[in-house]
Amino acid sequence: MKTILLGLLLASTSLGLNAQVLDIPLNGEWLFIADSADFSTGLPSEAVTVSVPHTYNIMDGLEDYAGKAWYEKRIEVPADLKGCQLKAEFEAVYHDAFIYVNGKLAGSHAGKGYTPFTVDITKYVKYGQENTLVVGVNNAYSASNFPYMRSFDWANDGGIYRKVNLHVTGSKSIRYAHFTPQLSPADSIGTCKVSIRLHEPQVKGATFGIKVFDKQTHQPVFQTRTMLRRSRQGTFETTINCGRVLPWHFDHPNLYGFEVSVIEGGTVSDTRKGHFGFRNFQIEGNRFVLNGEPVRLPGIETMPGSNPDFGMAEPEGYIQESAAMLKDLNTTITRFHWIQGEDMLNALDSLGILAQEELSWWQQPRGQLTPEQEALAKETIAEMIEAHYNHPCIYAWAVSNEVRDNQAAVANLGAFIKELDPSRMAESVGNRIYQYLDDDPSLLLDIPTWNEYIGTWHGSGKKIREELPDYFAKISPVLNGRPLFITEYGLCEPAFVGGDRRRTDDMLYHIKEWMRQEFVTGYIYFCLEDYRTQMGEEGLGRHRIRRHGITDNRHHPKPSYYVLRDLMSPVEIDKVQPSTAVRDNKTLAGVWETKADDRTLIVGIAVKNSIPSYTLRGYTLKYVDAKGSPRSIALPTMEPGQRYEIALPEVNDCFKFKICRPDGGVCMDY
Repeated sequence: MKTILLGLLLASTSLGLNAQVLDIPLNGEWLFIADSADFSTGLPSEAVTVSVPHTYNIMDGLEDYAGKAWYEKRIEVPADLKGCQLKAEFEAVYHDAFIYVNGKLAGSHAGKGYTPFTVDITKYVKYGQENTLVVGVNNAYSASNFPYMRSFDWANDGGIYRKVNLHVTGSKSIRYAHFTPQLSPADSIGTCKVSIRLHEPQVKGATFGIKVFDKQTHQPVFQTRTMLRRSRQGTFETTINCGRVLPWHFDHPNLYGFEVSVIEGGTVSDTRKGHFGFRNFQIEGNRFVLNGEPVRLPGIETMPGSNPDFGMAEPEGYIQESAAMLKDLNTTITRFHWIQGEDMLNALDSLGILAQEELSWWQQPRGQLTPEQEALAKETIAEMIEAHYNHPCIYAWAVSNEVRDNQAAVANLGAFIKELDPSRMAESVGNRIYQYLDDDPSLLLDIPTWNEYIGTWHGSGKKIREELPDYFAKISPVLNGRPLFITEYGLCEPAFVGGDRRRTDDMLYHIKEWMRQEFVTGYIYFCLEDYRTQMGEEGLGRHRIRRHGITDNRHHPKPSYYVLRDLMSPVEIDKVQPSTAVRDNKTLAGVWETKADDRTLIVGIAVKNSIPSYTLRGYTLKYVDAKGSPRSIALPTMEPGQRYEIALPEVNDCFKFKICRPDGGVCMDY
């Protein structure tokens, strides 16, 4: 295996004036072995070369392996880095990680397989020499983890399955820089509270450089260099005024980049970069409200790790493809059963898809948590919020999913979330609000939720979906004017047979019922793909799945994909006719008569006012005219429940056209 030469990377990296900050990717070739022996000082000769990010549960013979494994990478650290701080940054290792440098334990991260962590390896490194970096991994099922034992419905993929980076800094280093944007909907004036924490708790004062710029135009918005004193909470805080800004919206995902540096003696000691967005998302009455506008939102969930070629170690391009499919389906809102990585959240930020992240506490342990479990839950939640605080796509943090009798834990963890991030909502996902009614755990937090499976997993003994309206009638009084969010529904095969034809039929029934209920503020269909899971009923090895998707596990669409896409489209076409057409009612079909040279088509566009329901700004109608030239017609701002007629000059013979979102994506084909 090749040794990484940090000296070559150092020479080829542009540092900027007086800067001593480096980010050196440690992805790519590592040695690997799955074995319970101790290889902390280095791997044996039978180790194989793999490419990190990596999961061993898609390797032949290890598909069902749950236990210890080892990774090794050799790094040559140049002598001129002596005096710098070196931190190994892991975006995630599932689920226990022990980091050894030259045979010595430098740090560990146990029971938290979905959150990023940093290990300071400075004092273990030999400068001017080759160093051995070994990571011990364990994905054994455990009662100490979230998810708990084998009670979770997704893949148990062990390994260094997300990116690894070596961050080199001066004596002061930034742990995080959080931006809390405030948007005034009336005039689009944006301000930000900036909260910075250093890795060095002893530092009482420091000079910081703060830059903010429009990520679309790269134009500067704010820049300052300021001395800040540490607060009692251990952070360095200031408020900045960004003037008139462009709000973040699912149709207009405007992002603002930032660069925060800590400066020592005129030298940049460390720099952190990222982005954020200005948006307000809250509940008023029985509606979600985005930037002052009441909305009802449709969406679908994706289950990463389902492609058997990648498992949880999905490459960045494939993650972006998954997110792009959500957008193609007209998704405005989604959720995840576990904490995601930066690649997925960055994609959702840039595409404009709201998302909820949650602690992976699914069904078990039932009831209250032990003190040790609650402590681990809080550690995980804290790491999740710290890492993903700046992502505008995230609207809520959730504490559990389909757990019974856990009201005290939900209340405690919800309050803990509010301490860490009062700017977002807290949520507990439930599946039995129709049974618990006013004692349902989801009612304790901001958003009442329901994983609604009436007619399949839930309902009376008859399992008849037509009982759904009666359950809504029972639920409505306990909401007390609040909204209900449908957080999950779909057809799980082979537990419930019928194939994609039944999936489509059930989809149509349930979504139409949700639309009829005024208090249902949105839904998330489950799910995008047939997903890999250690609980799967179908397939063998890495191909074990639950057939639950509107695509297969490699994202090939089924017919139900296109049905859901149309259901989630914000528009319907209710008129297509030539401008001079007159109906001939004497004919059986009531055909149109028109002038032979009439090349203008009138299209009627009805904006939905059920689910979805939101104002459309910046949409276009596109078509190829009779001469083969592309045409684009800018549509007016279109309000929910309203209807608009648009003339298409020189229309093509087939009357083909499409309505496109502001990003150019198609929301409706005709």
